[in-house]
Amino acid sequence: MKRATMRDVAHKAGVSKSTVSHVINGTRFVEPETKQRVEQVIAELGYRPSIVARSLTTNRTKTIGIIVSDTSNHFFGELIRGIENILRSQDYSLLVCNTDETLELEEHYLNLLLAQQVDGIIAAATSQYWKALDYVEMKNLPLVFVDRAFEGMDTRHYVGVDNFAGAYLGTQHLINCGYQRIGALAGFQRLSSMRDRLAGFKQALQDHNIPLREEWIVESPLSPEGGKEAARHILSQPDRPEALLVSNNFLSLGTLLTLNDLGLNCPRDIGLVCFDDHPWAAVSDPPLTVIQQPVLDIGERAAQILLSLLNSEEVEESKHLLACELIVRKSCRKIP
Repeated sequence: MKRATMRDVAHKAGVSKSTVSHVINGTRFVEPETKQRVEQVIAELGYRPSIVARSLTTNRTKTIGIIVSDTSNHFFGELIRGIENILRSQDYSLLVCNTDETLELEEHYLNLLLAQQVDGIIAAATSQYWKALDYVEMKNLPLVFVDRAFEGMDTRHYVGVDNFAGAYLGTQHLINCGYQRIGALAGFQRLSSMRDRLAGFKQALQDHNIPLREEWIVESPLSPEGGKEAARHILSQPDRPEALLVSNNFLSLGTLLTLNDLGLNCPRDIGLVCFDDHPWAAVSDPPLTVIQQPVLDIGERAAQILLSLLNSEEVEESKHLLACELIVRKSCRKIP
């Protein structure tokens, strides 16, 4: 069947094409009776407005760019779900881009989204490339950072958690269990979230007079393989820690795999507190004690801020930090 056009709608409704356009885009007042008649004809003909044509009228593409490191990570999947919860009702389409934590892909996708003329971007940033663009191509583009932030972009909006406080809370739990020999899988230190978590870990040790052992702090890629290698590096040492703070859910998975490979038992041989809750954390062996982030809330808050920016509404604060929660399960034991 031939696809219905705006001309077909206008002819059947007995109005001009511009009137149909005003009804669809809400760009001018249309008498209620006329509006109802046009909407009825649109439904009868099954007319679908062209997004491209609409963008020429409204100067908006109704498209939002989302840049994250890896949608296979449960954290980012939940984050996108939160964003969708808010933007879906506003008929926005989402373009989701995976950077795999690489600067090259991040630069590629950022340039792609700018070329697509997206209305705004929500991003878990990896590199300083954003700073170079901030006062050029992106000066007037609504932008909200999530999960990560970096110096020099203080005027941009950011939604995340208090990573310092979360890591402090998790480390303090290990100390309260009686652990004195504690290490950390620290992830990529070029990411603000990982830096803040390591800082919270170190501060908790200092406040409780626990010695800091630098050889028990290992950086690695944020992947199960990275977690396996980092955990193996620490746990294969002749003098190894009694407990670990693990800074990311993929690192947690890698740590559990290494424990299995080395024949070590958690929590008998090693205690674990891990950042991020995820479906398998509660059913792993043992169920993991985690620092839970309100991921859905982060996504929803970021989308709400972006909508406000798109509608030229004032957003009072640029930095929004949500609280983490310690979920105690069975991956730690009381040390006599």
